[in-house]
Amino acid sequence: MFKVGILTASDKGSRGEREDLSGQVIKSMVEKVGWEVKVAEIVPDKKETIIAKLKEFADQLKLDVIFTTGGTGFSPRDVTPEATLAVVERLTPGIPEAMRWASLKKTPRAMLSRAVAGIRGQTIIINLPGSPKGVQECLEVVLSSLEHGLEILKGTAGECAATSHVGTVLAVNISAVKGIVKDSVPEARVIENWGLEGDAHAGDWDRQVSIFPEEALAKVPEEKREEVLSAGYTENFTIKGIPLEKLMVGSILRIGECEVEICQVGKEHKEFGRPYIVSREGRFGRVLKGGLVKVGDQVVCLK
Repeated sequence: MFKVGILTASDKGSRGEREDLSGQVIKSMVEKVGWEVKVAEIVPDKKETIIAKLKEFADQLKLDVIFTTGGTGFSPRDVTPEATLAVVERLTPGIPEAMRWASLKKTPRAMLSRAVAGIRGQTIIINLPGSPKGVQECLEVVLSSLEHGLEILKGTAGECAATSHVGTVLAVNISAVKGIVKDSVPEARVIENWGLEGDAHAGDWDRQVSIFPEEALAKVPEEKREEVLSAGYTENFTIKGIPLEKLMVGSILRIGECEVEICQVGKEHKEFGRPYIVSREGRFGRVLKGGLVKVGDQVVCLK
């Protein structure tokens, strides 16, 4: 789990005259991918103050990544890039380039961003925009690749290894009665140590939540593929993007806001077709942390 610091540069925010909505967006998005926000502070748009905080976060708190928000425009008070350049030891130009490239698809004014990014020791510092919408758009671009970069910086991954395991929730399914095909819903509330609210399979046991990885379809015999696809899925969550070998007993997934530990892979063998693939490849687990799960949420392999 990576340790995160959030530094908001805002004169009004530091005086309590403006709510830090952008900092809240950063916190929400990084926690969804399994990272931990250790500190979040608001400082005025003063270069020396920002420099001192960046050094504190990197050198004393030993954070893995620092996200700044605000102070990247053309105003005379916008000095966050200058403060960052005074602190970092190596630049990572690809990160702000990717953010500007993505933002330019939304507005030509993205070219006016002066955001920079770089490395100090084993900490990556990234300037984000000051608006909540801009923060969200930029983080959506960089988070998955940033995880791999952090692993390289920490020496926990080879430079050519695809170590980032972030997937997506394709479907959320509930049934009030066991033994029938579940109904697809846009979202569901997951209760800690119980399961999905309103689902018949929830309870105090090791199969509180069921997961079907789309990648398992590759194991379905060709002559049964169409039957499986047309019959739909029967697990609580259909996910995509996490390698099957990472979805084993003991693995912990963050699915939307909840966390699930896989306790069982597969059930008793049944015939080929949908029962076959569910029996062999379904993942079943216990809810470690409750929360809301929506279609389109990220799935992150935490362990």
